[in-house]
Amino acid sequence: MKEYLGPGRYVDSGHPAVIAFARSNAAGKDPLARAVSLYYAVRDGIRYNPFLDFSKEESFRASQCLAAGEGFCIGKAALLAACARADGIPA
Repeated sequence: MKEYLGPGRYVDSGHPAVIAFARSNAAGKDPLARAVSLYYAVRDGIRYNPFLDFSKEESFRASQCLAAGEGFCIGKAALLAACARADGIPA
């Protein structure tokens, strides 16, 4: 399970901003409730933008998506996975 809990190249769950975002948005007593609340935080709090420059590697990184406040499918998915990992939920 270690590989599903640790930071990765794009799922950078160890980034301080990702950790802070996860802590402030993970609500509930059980992992499912916290995962759902993180899903809504990423879905509703990060603007979807399909017109990013996909030639830039940082477009795919969770922390960059969070810092920009916008992302597209892969960036937002990486952010959700990073938040889950930061909260101890395997992703």
